[in-house]
Amino acid sequence: MLSRFLSTLIGIFIITSAFTQPELVRENFNDNANMWALENSDAKEIGIANGNLLIKNKSGESVFVSHDYPVDPEKDFYIETSIKKTTGENVTYGLYFADTRKTKNNRWYYYLVSPDGRLIFCENSTEKTDYLYYEDTSPVATPSSAGNTLAVEKKGAVTNFYFNNQKMFTLPNVRFWGSFIGYALYDKGSITVDYLQVKQNFKLNLVANSGASYTKENLGPAVNTKDNDIMPIISADGKTLYYAVENDPANIGVISNSDVWYTTRKADGTWTARKNIGIPLNTKEADFVVNAMPDNNSLLINGDYIHESGKLNKYEGLSMTHRTRTGWSVPEKLKIDNDYNYSAEVSFALSPDKRVLISSIERDVTYGSTDLYVSFLQPDGSWSAPENMGSVLNTYGKDITPMIASDGRTLYYSTNGKPGYGSNDIYVTRRLDDSWKNWSEPLNMGPSINTINWDAYYSVPASGDIAYIVSNDKSLGGADIYSMRIVKEAQPDPVVIVQGKVFNKATNQPIGATIVYHDLSNGKDMGKAQSNPQDGSYKIVLPYSKAYGFLAEKEQFLSESNNLDLSEVKAYQEVQQDLYLTPLEIGKTITLNNVFFVRSKPDLLPESYPEIERLIKVLNDNPTIRIELSGHTDNVGSAALNKELSEKRVASIKNYLVHNGIAESRISGKGYGGSKPIASNNTEETKKLNRRVEFTIVK
Repeated sequence: MLSRFLSTLIGIFIITSAFTQPELVRENFNDNANMWALENSDAKEIGIANGNLLIKNKSGESVFVSHDYPVDPEKDFYIETSIKKTTGENVTYGLYFADTRKTKNNRWYYYLVSPDGRLIFCENSTEKTDYLYYEDTSPVATPSSAGNTLAVEKKGAVTNFYFNNQKMFTLPNVRFWGSFIGYALYDKGSITVDYLQVKQNFKLNLVANSGASYTKENLGPAVNTKDNDIMPIISADGKTLYYAVENDPANIGVISNSDVWYTTRKADGTWTARKNIGIPLNTKEADFVVNAMPDNNSLLINGDYIHESGKLNKYEGLSMTHRTRTGWSVPEKLKIDNDYNYSAEVSFALSPDKRVLISSIERDVTYGSTDLYVSFLQPDGSWSAPENMGSVLNTYGKDITPMIASDGRTLYYSTNGKPGYGSNDIYVTRRLDDSWKNWSEPLNMGPSINTINWDAYYSVPASGDIAYIVSNDKSLGGADIYSMRIVKEAQPDPVVIVQGKVFNKATNQPIGATIVYHDLSNGKDMGKAQSNPQDGSYKIVLPYSKAYGFLAEKEQFLSESNNLDLSEVKAYQEVQQDLYLTPLEIGKTITLNNVFFVRSKPDLLPESYPEIERLIKVLNDNPTIRIELSGHTDNVGSAALNKELSEKRVASIKNYLVHNGIAESRISGKGYGGSKPIASNNTEETKKLNRRVEFTIVK
């Protein structure tokens, strides 16, 4: 039974509701398409039959059944239901609302009919036992063979309560209603619910052409199991899929906790038999991949891995692991300033350049339950305190499972705080500036992606045209992973994958190295990646509209730079480019590929400065070496003028080095004009190869 009530009486009004908002929900209980939690136990029975929701209290303890609906508590709404008491003399029953947004203080609200026919509206919460807003002093409800209609209307600054289409009392607005709507039943007995109706003005902002018919394709038994296969993370190249599997006998430790498994896509588009990723990533705790970096040689994974008493234990947190010659490294924790979270639920996303972290957590400053927060990488390798990303993204509900696309601009996430097709729906939004707090209006991905159920976890490769999602629809057992094509309007901006291998130029053997890339126009560092130490393979993802320089770096090696102009690229591409590292030895020659001059002049262009700055670093890191600069041109025009131009260009670079602290005695130089070509001069492309500046280690 409900415990102590205060006796505050509010005046009764007799009036018919005239709420004209559009219908958000109409549940007629003809089937369980909306996935109510049905059960039949010693304590209670919840079922659907003959167009009714059946609720039976067998034990006398309180029985609650609810469903998650996207009702915005800040806007006017109208909720109506018809309930019939079928058995029980001392039954109290009625509508039940749950505000479970905040872990620290959940609230529950009840609009009830007592056994003697009095109307009651009350609240209880984790802060206090209960609070009575209203209770009739005399019965107003009479038994009805057709059932009684209960309705609640939020209108402006007040909330109206109706019984059988008559307004019974009005209250100032309670603090929050919550998106869980359902039914409460006290004492032994049973009720049937004929319908539930929710009305509210809403606008379902859909992605353009989201109604296009695309079919979810189950990845099949090579990937999916009879239990839950969840949290898919696809690599940038679309060839490796990481995901979490629950209840697999091959899971490490507690099999009910998820392990990380992976599969690779074959040339014919099918997937290889799944494999457990093994230790140290999988533990006795729940394990899952948060992000696969574009190089696919680093993974962001949940948890804080700590060696204790000779064992590797795992606690709450977030860590990064890297591919080694023998497998994956023990993950290292990401240190986040002022790191706290009130919610048991957490999800993350890391930007492709590994500099921005989005967290779905609950903190003191929140619009609802879990919100999206942003942290930035600091110079010392730590992360700034999470900052709320604002009300355009965040809602009164749960905002979860963010995913930053390869363009670094498009964000997908799931929320139950916006109108949709079910409880949580997946939305897409675009970043408008570098604050990471200014976003376009989120758009619902539409009915091909979103269902009447809970939809979250969405992953796309760099190509952006295929999504990997989780669904129960025609699954092999529990939740399965599916792929499906997505409309162009929901895809991220086009990017280019640059991939290849890093080689030791002296031995032509693959080598593990760091790949760095920068904006040629201003020298701004745009990100880093790792090559596979086993085979030297690397991948970087470059958004279009810029020209980039990129190279491999490793101690005791000299780097050869490359460049790629993507200012005119408008579609996804893959570019093959091997990178070379030359051992730091006397006699070795390196081409300064990213040194540029004004046409037919010795003047350096600003795009050259990052390349020359790297040469300065090499000289500072190795203070005993001396170099000779050599300038070369193509064979077009006067040989004498070409030789003079090459000499002046060498002088320009030497002057820059000396001006920046390199002793003049460590630098010699010579211009060769077109006398030492490395390619023919038959085409413009080969002429470019001949127009170059090199340096050779002479001591």
